[in-house]
Amino acid sequence: MSASSAIDLAVVDVLRADATLAAMLPDGVYLNLADPGSQRYALVTLSSEDDGAAFGRRNLEDGVYIVQAVILKSTGGNAGAAADRIDVLLENVPLVVAGYLWRATYREHRINYEERDDRDPLIVFKHHGGEYRVQMTPV
Repeated sequence: MSASSAIDLAVVDVLRADATLAAMLPDGVYLNLADPGSQRYALVTLSSEDDGAAFGRRNLEDGVYIVQAVILKSTGGNAGAAADRIDVLLENVPLVVAGYLWRATYREHRINYEERDDRDPLIVFKHHGGEYRVQMTPV
């Protein structure tokens, strides 16, 4: 049986491999938590995951990932443009994961909000992106 965490890393790897996205988000692409001090980055988090079973084994891994561009507003970066690039990289694009067959990748919901720092109200992060469903079948 394949390791489910390989799917998480495949989503991250697709984003990390793109030079255009790297120019927009120079602090990198992170799984779950960004490095301290990051100001322009992509964040990937597994929001939910359901396994389907048939014939006594798992036959589908159906995960929803929150994938978003996070940009400190004062840097002048364009979170919306970065989210558009993320969508180009993920929407209906096959993921290659050892031990799995790709079934689908698509955005289910859009994300667009701002987050103000509790200690310093001048620090505002913009979040743009979406919730992406990724379906893979273990082989």
